[in-house]
Amino acid sequence: MRNLLRLTLPLATVLVAGLVAAGQPKTLLGKWMLPNVGDAKSALDYDTLQKSLKLVADKPPPIADYPKWVEMAKAGAAAAAKEDAKGVKKSCDDCHSAYREKYIKEQANRPFP
Repeated sequence: MRNLLRLTLPLATVLVAGLVAAGQPKTLLGKWMLPNVGDAKSALDYDTLQKSLKLVADKPPPIADYPKWVEMAKAGAAAAAKEDAKGVKKSCDDCHSAYREKYIKEQANRPFP
């Protein structure tokens, strides 16, 4: 029994550390987005969402590589102005579907804001 505990405790520690790390943002933008967009979205803080998504639209990565970035962020800001939670979610989902993996690979260390 003691040997089993000696083997499983380190493995469990590594597993938990991996799960915690997996939930953390992988980019500087993600670290900014979590409190400024994610928390505001959860709290239905439409004023903060509108301001934050306007800033995201104003500071896009190279537009040739992310052609709909500005359009999607502006759509989210407009939805926030109307207090349209579904519209904000759609904007976020659309952008993440289109660009999340690409951005993580190419822009992880890009400063934001």
